[in-house]
Amino acid sequence: GGVKFVGAPSKVVCYSSTYIGIIYAMGYQDQLFGRTANCAYKEADELKACGTADNPSVDLIFGNNVDLVITDGTMSQKSIEDIQEKQIPVVVIPEATGRSSMVEMYGALGACFRGGNEGYHKGCEIANTIFSELDDISRMVESEETWNTCVIMSSDLSQFATGDTLVSAILELVGGFNVAKDSMKGEYNLSDLMRSDPDVIICPPGVEQRLRAKSSLVGIPAMDNFRVYSMDMSVFDDQYQGVRKGAWRMAKILHPDIITDDVIPEGMIDKEEEEDVFLD
Repeated sequence: GGVKFVGAPSKVVCYSSTYIGIIYAMGYQDQLFGRTANCAYKEADELKACGTADNPSVDLIFGNNVDLVITDGTMSQKSIEDIQEKQIPVVVIPEATGRSSMVEMYGALGACFRGGNEGYHKGCEIANTIFSELDDISRMVESEETWNTCVIMSSDLSQFATGDTLVSAILELVGGFNVAKDSMKGEYNLSDLMRSDPDVIICPPGVEQRLRAKSSLVGIPAMDNFRVYSMDMSVFDDQYQGVRKGAWRMAKILHPDIITDDVIPEGMIDKEEEEDVFLD
C-alpha cells in the first residue's frame, strides 16, 4: 500500500489474532509491542492491549513510539487515517481466501519485519510448507470419491464456508466439493443447503442436533445417511498449526478408511477433541 521502510520496525502493533499467531510462528514476536484487545492467541497475553481494529487506542500507540501498525481488512478507513496522522505507518494485509493469497499474506507479514528479501521469502516458504502437507493429504485421497460437502462455520447458521474462504480451498484439497462454492462472503442458508443435496455436512458442536431436528431437511443425503459431523471451526482462526489440524480433521471425516490414526501426524487430532469432531 505504498508503505516503505528504512529499517526493521522495533515496536509493532497488530490488530489481527490470526496474524499475531503467524508472527510468533515466524519468530518475529520480539518486535511486537501490542495486540488487539480481543486477541485469542494465548502466547500474546504479555503484549500491550491497544484497543481493537474497530476502536484502536491511537494515543496509546503514539505515546509509546510504535513504528508500525499491521491490520487486516477490518479496520475502518477513518481509524487508519487517525493513526497515519500521527506519522505512524499502517499496513493493511488482506486475509487469505485460498492457497496463493495465503502464501502472499505470509510473505507480506515477513516483509514487514525483515524486508522484501529475507522476510518475504521466509514467509512464503513457511506457507508453502503448510500447503505441501495438504498436498500430501490430497494425494492420499485422490482416487477416492469426492463428496459434496457443506461446511457451516457459525453456531447460529449465519456463516458458511463459501467459495471465497480459505476453508473452502482446504476442503477441496482434502477430497470434498464445496456445495457453497459459488456463493460469497459466507452467505448461504438452509434453503440453499436443501437444494444442493450435500452428501456430508460439517458444522460446529451442537448444530448437528439442531439440523437433525429440522423436518425440512429430511431427504438430504447427509441427513438420511447420518453424515452430519461436529467440528470446532475456531481451529481455522489459527492459520499456522490450525490450518493443518483443520485439514486433517476434515480429511478424516470425508475419508475415514484412508485417513486413519496411523497416518495422521502426532498432535493434529487431540484425543479429547475427537468425540466432538466425529459424531455418528
